[in-house]
Amino acid sequence: MQVKLVPSGEQYEVEPGESLLDGALRAGLNLPHSCKGGRCGSCRARLLRGEVHYPRGRPAALTEAEELGGDVLLCQARARTPVAVEIREVREVPDVQIKSLPARVQRMRLLAPNVMGLWLKLPSIEPLHWLPGQYIDIMLSGGRRRSFSLANPPHDGGLLELHVRRTGRGEFTKQVFESMTEGTLLRIEGPLGQFVLREGTGPILLAGGGTGYAPLKAILRHAIETGVKRPVTLFWGARTRDDLYEDAWLAKLALDQPLFTYVPVLSEEPDARDYAVGFAHEAIAPRLASLAGYDVYVAGPPAMVEAVCGEAARLGADPSRVFFDSFEYAPDTIARVGGAKLDD
Repeated sequence: MQVKLVPSGEQYEVEPGESLLDGALRAGLNLPHSCKGGRCGSCRARLLRGEVHYPRGRPAALTEAEELGGDVLLCQARARTPVAVEIREVREVPDVQIKSLPARVQRMRLLAPNVMGLWLKLPSIEPLHWLPGQYIDIMLSGGRRRSFSLANPPHDGGLLELHVRRTGRGEFTKQVFESMTEGTLLRIEGPLGQFVLREGTGPILLAGGGTGYAPLKAILRHAIETGVKRPVTLFWGARTRDDLYEDAWLAKLALDQPLFTYVPVLSEEPDARDYAVGFAHEAIAPRLASLAGYDVYVAGPPAMVEAVCGEAARLGADPSRVFFDSFEYAPDTIARVGGAKLDD
């Protein structure tokens, strides 16, 4: 089925049952998106011609009135007929070439009880160029894909660093923790996403939950190691000390870098010293009374992202300078478990 993009005029084909977003990504078109689960609304577009449907019902980020008014969410919409959609143009993010490449697992290391670090080696004749904060997809059988943020900055691109959190229902993460070995060959596609460090002069707030820290690490390292002279504050929220798997490195970095402030936040250790207690969004206001003039980058589970974005708005952040990457389960995982509660 053919999809036409307005105003660019680009066209591509979607396969039966494939979302408009997945078809675009497969065609090398990096359209605006974030969670891929229909919760964040980043992939909102306007249907100009044709008919779409949603296999699992209208997504959470789309109201009935918006749907009747012609809005669609590209990550969930399937085409019934040839369609034309008007998309937002993202002018701040330069184009990068999306590639499909083999990647070998060069190194594996357990970072936390439920987080595995993977370092992937690409063919030497096929370099991958990306922007700090972007992600890649691991390609699975049947056209399925799993998204993981790149935790290293582009200038340190010898290996691709991924932080993979184990989930009770995750087919790929089960493979990572139970059967994958160094030397395993994977296929990746990327780079993808518009969650990248923007140009600017004001201070930067980074807020992450769990492995939402991964893209923030890439942004942080890029800023520090390339000499960006902007104050950076990182709030990293987790349940326990063990979940803050690079806590010691970040604490030392904060001592060595006068422009960097690190605030670890624990939700299940109320008596922990030297840590903020509660949730990441609750720790911001006592330390930063106003976010006017800040660039805000938020990554992690959808509820955490929503809470931090709400707090940023309350503290005066410019909505156009708030960027987020909402980590959602892959659509086929959600479909497989139905209404069951997914482990987080």
